[in-house]
Amino acid sequence: MSAAKSDLAPMPLPEAFPTGRPPVDERALCRRDWVEMGLRLLVDEGIDAVKITRLAQALGVTRGSFYWHFKDRADLLDQLLDHWQRHNTAAVVAAAETAQDLTEGILALFDAWIDADRFDPRLDSALRDWARQTPRIKTAVAEADQARVAAFAALYQRAGYEKTEAFIRARILYFAQVGYYALNIEEPDAQRISFLESYFKGFTGRDMDPARAAAHRAKFLAGAAQRNRSQNQNQDQDQDPATPEKRRV
Repeated sequence: MSAAKSDLAPMPLPEAFPTGRPPVDERALCRRDWVEMGLRLLVDEGIDAVKITRLAQALGVTRGSFYWHFKDRADLLDQLLDHWQRHNTAAVVAAAETAQDLTEGILALFDAWIDADRFDPRLDSALRDWARQTPRIKTAVAEADQARVAAFAALYQRAGYEKTEAFIRARILYFAQVGYYALNIEEPDAQRISFLESYFKGFTGRDMDPARAAAHRAKFLAGAAQRNRSQNQNQDQDQDPATPEKRRV
């Protein structure tokens, strides 16, 4: 399953604002505004782009206003890491831990993977890139991967699989999707969902209940149609010169 496009889409960042009053009231910005812009830069350009001056420039405020909300750059970077843990990792773990049975858990995971508001694959990739140059982040990513796999290994065990088999099946399920993102695979929605029963059997060794498969397929296609309509509407608004400029974050 592939995810819907993230809200953190690539965007041109503005040039430095002219000398004088900045175009944004600095007092109106909150800590969350800085975090969201930091996430956008992290996803679009990598961790080296997440610098205080660059963030201030993108937000149209003075560099000094950053320190109203954060002690230093490290404080902001901690918030980016925390956001990723509370969203991406939490979405995967919750899919397993709240499921009543194995089918529900796997389908809930599929739902999370296609909802960028819950699991953002571009942010996940950005964290992995960051981890390659920062030992602390490498450790955090490894711990997150372990927690995600462990949550599904426990679900497989609850469904009757022996401990080692449960662990390996959880790895296969999780690693398959990480690889899907890494390879940047793109498929039409109808084609992707047509593989549902085959994926399920590959991940579980069991046949999927036809009624549950049909219900999930219908929900998936309805959601895909809604996402496509929303994306088209957003594109139309972006191209409409009469549309007021949107808040950047």
